[in-house]
Amino acid sequence: MKKIVFFLQLTIFVLFASCSGEDPDPIPEPTPSTGEVEQTIFVYMPWSGVTNDGVVRNNLYNFFNGNLDDIKQAVEQQGGLGNKQLIVFISDSISKGYLYKIKYKNRKCINDTLAVYNNTLSGLRLNTSGWITSILKRVKQEAPAKNYSLIVGCHGMGWIPGKPSTRLTRSVASPIERDIETDLVGPPMRWFGGGDYQTDISTFTKGIEDSGIGKFQYILFDDCNMTGIEVAYELRNVTNHIIGSPTEIMAYGMPYKLLWGELSKVNPDYHRICNDFINFYSNYTYKGSSYPYGTISVIDCSQVENMVNLMKDVNRSASLSPFVESNLQSMDGYNPSKFYDMGDYVRTILHNDPLLLARFNQQLNLLVPEKGNTSSYYTTFNKDSFGHVVPIRTYSGITISDPSSNPEVRQSLNKNLYYKATH
Repeated sequence: MKKIVFFLQLTIFVLFASCSGEDPDPIPEPTPSTGEVEQTIFVYMPWSGVTNDGVVRNNLYNFFNGNLDDIKQAVEQQGGLGNKQLIVFISDSISKGYLYKIKYKNRKCINDTLAVYNNTLSGLRLNTSGWITSILKRVKQEAPAKNYSLIVGCHGMGWIPGKPSTRLTRSVASPIERDIETDLVGPPMRWFGGGDYQTDISTFTKGIEDSGIGKFQYILFDDCNMTGIEVAYELRNVTNHIIGSPTEIMAYGMPYKLLWGELSKVNPDYHRICNDFINFYSNYTYKGSSYPYGTISVIDCSQVENMVNLMKDVNRSASLSPFVESNLQSMDGYNPSKFYDMGDYVRTILHNDPLLLARFNQQLNLLVPEKGNTSSYYTTFNKDSFGHVVPIRTYSGITISDPSSNPEVRQSLNKNLYYKATH
């Protein structure tokens, strides 16, 4: 549900709608640096709409602005940014985006525009690693820091590679697709993993690597279905932690007013972030109706390699138990599901191997040190016999697509880096 039109799919697409310079030079000159600060937080909100027959749908722009207003209010309540800087990129149309600093002056936050990007003049394609590299280099130039954190707001659908069929699937299946803000049968969500621009997760990763920005302290995905083992494997070398939701997330997104105190720290309290998120969504209402649904988790990327090595042993075990796919904990509204709870899946197939299962449980606790969930999650689809509300009987905070029979998954899985590394 949320704004995250960020189709980070493992080959993760991140719908990055970004633009280039309005001037003939697609990358406007940076402003003079004021010196290195303790931390720079970059909020990346690319174009999230889907244009069909000239009509734009699923645009999360208004929700993005709501998120930014909440962040500004939190900064004002803190009395400023301290020795930190806050930079935002946001697209208000398919062709134009803005890069600006949020500054604190006279007890108020103001926007200081650094560059206006016009896609029609850009020398870079918007869904390339080159664009990601370019925008991150500009962030480094404008706000050099000892540490960097990244917040991505968009649509998301895990590691699934972006392609036209991915974009169209839900528009056929769900009436909620008609308009993200009006004529809904339930609350708007950031579930639609597609749009006018899609960036593969591997492309996103390469863009970060080539920027020279180093490892982010965290990447927070304010998008749907982004805390999967496949995503974590792709991003393991470019961020220390991943924060996100393994299911769909409401279009409202992260409750930044509550979370900003921790997100603005170099070393956030991830336990508190998860608790505050769940407390907020346990009482969430939309247009007078209660929607107490939310999931969140934090992945420690330093533990990804150890889990991958263990999963090699799991997949080679001679005592794997058979499983019934429909009995596994689904974490999405697709039929068949694309994302299953990783803990539930592995515990099912290791039923006859208690020693290997104990190793897995221990490593899972290290990989996902913090998590939280309500008793059910909400999906824009009618999920089997559950309708839009799906019970959560077991929750590990991380998903896996290995057991999925969904054609879109099977067609892409053998190209997935995590799958190739573990099979």
